[in-house]
Amino acid sequence: MKFSCNKDVLLEAILTTSRAASAKSAIPALEGLLLELENGSLSLTGYNLEIGIKTTVQVNDGEDGSIVINASRLCEIVRKMPSGAIDIVIDDKNSASIKCGRTRMSIMCMSADEYPQVPQANDENGFVMPQKTLKSMITQTKYACSLSETKPVFMGCLFEILDNVLSVVGMDGMRIAVRQEPITHDNLKFIVPSKSLDQLSRLLADDEQNITISLEKNQVSFLFGNYTMISRLISGEFLDFHKYIKYENPLFVEINCSDMISTLERGMLVVSDKVKSPLRCEFSNDTLALSCVTALGSYNDEINIKYSGEPFTIGLNTKLLLDAFKAAECADIKFIMTGKSVEPVLVVPKEGNEFTFLIMPMRLK
Repeated sequence: MKFSCNKDVLLEAILTTSRAASAKSAIPALEGLLLELENGSLSLTGYNLEIGIKTTVQVNDGEDGSIVINASRLCEIVRKMPSGAIDIVIDDKNSASIKCGRTRMSIMCMSADEYPQVPQANDENGFVMPQKTLKSMITQTKYACSLSETKPVFMGCLFEILDNVLSVVGMDGMRIAVRQEPITHDNLKFIVPSKSLDQLSRLLADDEQNITISLEKNQVSFLFGNYTMISRLISGEFLDFHKYIKYENPLFVEINCSDMISTLERGMLVVSDKVKSPLRCEFSNDTLALSCVTALGSYNDEINIKYSGEPFTIGLNTKLLLDAFKAAECADIKFIMTGKSVEPVLVVPKEGNEFTFLIMPMRLK
């Protein structure tokens, strides 16, 4: 096996696929990348039994073959090579000779036979959407996923298509984040691990190029551009979020996102992760007064809002509130409340219904 490829093109492919390679594994081949060359097309695959990322680049002077090369070692060698074309030749003893300009190096490789079988992506019966839209939906929901392994089902985002509406949902017991977009497809639902969505969002483009999302047994496939990504799914029953994000006869408050983020970031300076001190939010006469007393100090601030109802006070978690406003990605939002300090608040766009963030209240002393 041999080929020649521009350094920058090869390095980008290595960096991308290395994200799915294991840092340390009982199966040494999983710490490597599978390189497969056929008819001038070189595919690189990283796989850790949970996530797989594959990309393809065109090369010159190729001789077909396949090999596994340690991902981190290959990455550093190619990164430190001079600019220009890199020539790689694999001999019959599984040794890779790497040449660029006057620089030559060699490293030992592993047979492709040692690489575990990678599940194949399936683009049949999938649904298609713009990469930019999916990236936004992930960003606005993944932050709410649980980090606790006690409830594995909440360590990922629910993808649900119901009546031609795609909902992506994250929750952790204290908050729910929902993002919705119209899409034409049969009803279905599945849960993608947040770690997989982390990697996917890094690869997605901020444009209208399409991505195809397909299911097969216990895995999901994402096909876009020169990339293919597969991920195992999380099994289990997700909480029915629909009944929690609608209120009857609610109170409405309009708040500027930039103003709220600024004041909450100041409040975070005296908030301790160890002691959950509630943020007192007092709504009255187009003013929101915020205050918090912690072991680190105290915080008091006011911002202008649009509110004409009866004075109302509720306790909220400062960080959860800040996360929601940062995820909103819009100039102004609406707070929706029931008027009872023991019931959750909803954060929604001022116009439209693309997202809904629910935050559980905290008891005030």
